[in-house]
Amino acid sequence: MNTQTEQFDTWQRPLGVGVHSGMSRSSPVDSDPEIDIRGMLLMLWRRKYVIFSLVIIGICSAMIGLSFIKPSYIARTLVLIEDSSTQQKIPDELKLMVSNYMRFDNSLILNEIEVIKSRTMARRVIERLSLMTDPELNASYQKFIKDNTAESAVKGEGFKTLSLYKDELGSLPANVSDEQINQVITRFLENLQVRAISGSYAIQIQYSAHDPNKAALVANTIADIYIENRLDTKFKATQKLSSWLDNRLKELREQVRVSDQAAAAYAAKHNLFQGSKTIMSAEELSQLNTQLVNAKAAQAEAKASLEQVSQLAKNPESIGSAVEIINSGFIQNLKRDAVALQRKKSDFSERYGERHPEMIKIQTELADLNSKIEQEMVKIADSLQNELAIADARVEALEISLEEAKGARGIDNEKMIKLNELTRDVESNRLIFDNFLQTYKRTDEQEKLQEAQARVLSYAAVPNKPAYPDRLLFLSLTTALSLFLGIFLSFMLEKMDNTFRSASQLEKYIGFPCFALIPRLENMNQKELGKFILDKPSSVVAESVRTLRTVLGLRGRKNGQKPKIITITSSFPGEGKTTLSCWLSRLAAKSGDKVILIDGDLRRPNIHKTLNCKNDMTLVDYLTDKATLEDVIQKTDPSGLHVICAKSVPNSALDLIGSDRMKRLVESLGQVYDMVIIDSPASLAVSDARVFSMLSDHTVYCIAWDRTPREVVMAGVKQFADMGYSSLSLVLTNVDVKRHARYGYGDTLYYYGNYNEEPQKA
Repeated sequence: MNTQTEQFDTWQRPLGVGVHSGMSRSSPVDSDPEIDIRGMLLMLWRRKYVIFSLVIIGICSAMIGLSFIKPSYIARTLVLIEDSSTQQKIPDELKLMVSNYMRFDNSLILNEIEVIKSRTMARRVIERLSLMTDPELNASYQKFIKDNTAESAVKGEGFKTLSLYKDELGSLPANVSDEQINQVITRFLENLQVRAISGSYAIQIQYSAHDPNKAALVANTIADIYIENRLDTKFKATQKLSSWLDNRLKELREQVRVSDQAAAAYAAKHNLFQGSKTIMSAEELSQLNTQLVNAKAAQAEAKASLEQVSQLAKNPESIGSAVEIINSGFIQNLKRDAVALQRKKSDFSERYGERHPEMIKIQTELADLNSKIEQEMVKIADSLQNELAIADARVEALEISLEEAKGARGIDNEKMIKLNELTRDVESNRLIFDNFLQTYKRTDEQEKLQEAQARVLSYAAVPNKPAYPDRLLFLSLTTALSLFLGIFLSFMLEKMDNTFRSASQLEKYIGFPCFALIPRLENMNQKELGKFILDKPSSVVAESVRTLRTVLGLRGRKNGQKPKIITITSSFPGEGKTTLSCWLSRLAAKSGDKVILIDGDLRRPNIHKTLNCKNDMTLVDYLTDKATLEDVIQKTDPSGLHVICAKSVPNSALDLIGSDRMKRLVESLGQVYDMVIIDSPASLAVSDARVFSMLSDHTVYCIAWDRTPREVVMAGVKQFADMGYSSLSLVLTNVDVKRHARYGYGDTLYYYGNYNEEPQKA
């Protein structure tokens, strides 16, 4: 950047004004916030030839252009779409049928505008005025017009009337092709403009032509043809509506007749007449249910008795407990006889013994009695079996009757429902027919639809002044635009570069001190950049990093103590903050200081890649109490540097960094090590850098030379200034030393005056 740019920057207000309390000791920034008017005027004076040249070129171009522009005249006609009172008299049913013709709203106005601008309308105007032979619309007839209108052109006469216009142009030739007609229609529509008058139902039709009489004639003809077209449309709509109503009434009359016949036929077929009993009552169903319950009870009783009698054969001692046995007198008599014989047998057995003839006789009689009892029990069982079969048959018959009764009742209900549906259809069709019949009787209102509902408010007058071009306005605007472009170009030339290229420029614009400029290394990968400071300890890069370390110890002091905990950040990723953190840490460690480097980027960690080390145990493991501090500190770097790597945990990164455990870690490391360097994420991407700055003694803000926009740097630094954080310094990274020297900055001598070694390249 040259001296003129430096002067131009002096009137820009620095970011640190009124924010950075230590600015006066770090940079000679002017605290006057006013714009440097004198500097702006000097800049414009230096660029006066550019400005004057653009103004002169603009005026000359405008004058030349105006000489080639043929003037155009615009004629305007106003058409009003009327809100007829017939809309209030037409029945609601009719309004729905003709809503496309009777709506007066914005959509109607827009529709009518499209009708006027349609190609069909344009063709009718062209045919009526014979515009196919107009040289303005059809260049192929230019010679024809020139030959036939030469005399009137000499006299200065235009197209006075429609008849004169037709006489001069002649009739439409018979050999005109469709392509020529379409081309003429397209040019005609380009000259036509139709717009709605805001807040009204008026439409303005304007036509532009080189002849004022023709412009007025065409505009008025468009309005007349539009009115005729609306009348024709209304007439066709009325005819269509009448025809539709007739057909619809016939259809409805037939529907009423068919639905009425269908209802009557259905009622007659199923004997569904008023007063007839066709549905089984609920009382009858209740009686059937009661009978079924009683039959099932009798069935259960017969079954229980049969089972009880069947068990007597297995348990003869309980024969007297059965109800049927108790009720049987014959069996009871046999049992009494058997008991008497049994008693007699007992007496004879004690007296005579088992082989006595009386004992044998008694046993024979007992066997005969038991046989009779068994036979009687079989008869009783057979009787019970018959009763059970009868009960089963009765239950089955009642169930079938009940099911049939329910089905019959459901069928009767369905018939009545169907009949009600048919009756409702008849009533609905009759109601619709009556409404349409009433509407048809009031169709005398349709005569109002044949009105155009539009009229011409104002026919176009012949314009006496060309609408285009306005020479005075055109020249004035061209002069103003040329002047503005000249001033704008001057400012652009001065302000085209929106980046930083020197320490003084950075300090004046931002308001914080710049501690160092770090040269750029090209064509190196990340690992090569990390070890470059060890391979080339006497390079310009190494010396610039040493300078940064020295200046941090001298100018970065806080309360008389040099900073021990340093955070390094930038606006965006890729500005060299990670590489600078590794270089500064390794140089300090190689110089004998006890240094530890912490990778504070828990979103995109890169320290382990730059230093070519592993990140198995990281800062995240320590903060989450999964590892001890000794486990996460790596001490294998060849420079003697201790490193704490990181891994990506974007969802919990800010919580871990802002935790009390992180704060205690940084404080304890600051007591053990001579220097603690924290590689922080980019400040504009996340807020981690601001959290680290509150834990640090000093913050180094990296800015890419000739790359990072000024507004971006201001936004990033402003985050710290708004916090009241003042221990901030700036570093220009990735400096192109050769270009930096060609721009004439004073700090270039540092690289070439003190050291003979240029920045190393891969």
